[in-house]
Amino acid sequence: MAPRQQFTLTQIQGMFYDRVQRSPFFANSEVTGFINEALRVWSCLTGYWKQRIVMTTLPSLPYYSLAGFLSSGMHIEWNSKPLDQSSVTNWDKGYPLWEGQPGTPLEWAPIGISLIGIRPADIAGGNSLVIDGLTVAPTLSAPGSFIDIGAEELSSLLSYCQYLAAFKEGGAEFEAAIPLYQGFLKAASVKNEKLLASAVFRKAMGMDTDLAGQRPRRTKSQLQPVGER
Repeated sequence: MAPRQQFTLTQIQGMFYDRVQRSPFFANSEVTGFINEALRVWSCLTGYWKQRIVMTTLPSLPYYSLAGFLSSGMHIEWNSKPLDQSSVTNWDKGYPLWEGQPGTPLEWAPIGISLIGIRPADIAGGNSLVIDGLTVAPTLSAPGSFIDIGAEELSSLLSYCQYLAAFKEGGAEFEAAIPLYQGFLKAASVKNEKLLASAVFRKAMGMDTDLAGQRPRRTKSQLQPVGER
């Protein structure tokens, strides 16, 4: 993995324009939109940007909001003791009154994108809750705003930006950009091996095409005229 470096919005825009041969066809505002969309998609596919926050538990409180800090929790510790991950469905079925039965926390579960629960709720409160999770993708707006990212990952993001830009050009330019999109997805799969187990992802990559089971559709030029031998 390449070490992370700081790249400003201006620098990334310049790299994009180098790739499209300094074409005036794309305004700076459009390129900024391409870059920020690429960052969001990359973050969703790989969980690239992570953050650690520390909270103090409140007495008998089972729910904790991550809004403004993290988009989802990945690893949670209570007083340096890792909590097992479970689900609210399991708790509701196995412990119907779990919300009103505080004790020593043993498990955590995702409730929503930015909300988690712990079971049992901390009966005393005042303890440490350490959460390592995924943070929202950075958004670049000012010329000097920057991201920390490896050069290899940045190259994949620029490929995706080119793919997005090809929508505007259309035609042959768009068709030629499809390998850039596939390369971006492949780079994401290297960062997150779980993607390869996703049927949706494999279909997008063209990895599950059953060529033997396909029946090619003949064009009009391939059809033999009636009566011709």
